[in-house]
Amino acid sequence: MINVFKLGAASVCGAIAALTAIVAGLLSDARLQIVLGRAFCSFIVSGIVVYVAIFLFDRLGYASIIHEFEENWKEGIEEEEGAEDSDKPEEDAETEEAGEEAPEDEFASPEDGGFTPLQADELRHVATDQEE
Repeated sequence: MINVFKLGAASVCGAIAALTAIVAGLLSDARLQIVLGRAFCSFIVSGIVVYVAIFLFDRLGYASIIHEFEENWKEGIEEEEGAEDSDKPEEDAETEEAGEEAPEDEFASPEDGGFTPLQADELRHVATDQEE
């Protein structure tokens, strides 16, 4: 049975190849019959190549790697969102009690892995032969 995703991906790639062949043919002032023939051939060839590539990719088991990666990615995002949601109320309560505004995350402390601007005395200066 033909998978709709495989056929759709092959068709999209074939259409892109055909449009590229049409544009290239029209820019080179070729006859319309030749342009359409090349576009049809590029559509068929690239569609078959993409379909076979996706078929082999799925057959060899590499598709499961992508599905596992997507699942792990979604789980990681959900865990981060859960951690952010649980941390925010505690921080807000502490800052409200102290009567201070919440510090911006943009300039977090370097211990937390945040951004710190460079200082002029921390930069290493290089002397050239002319300056010596």
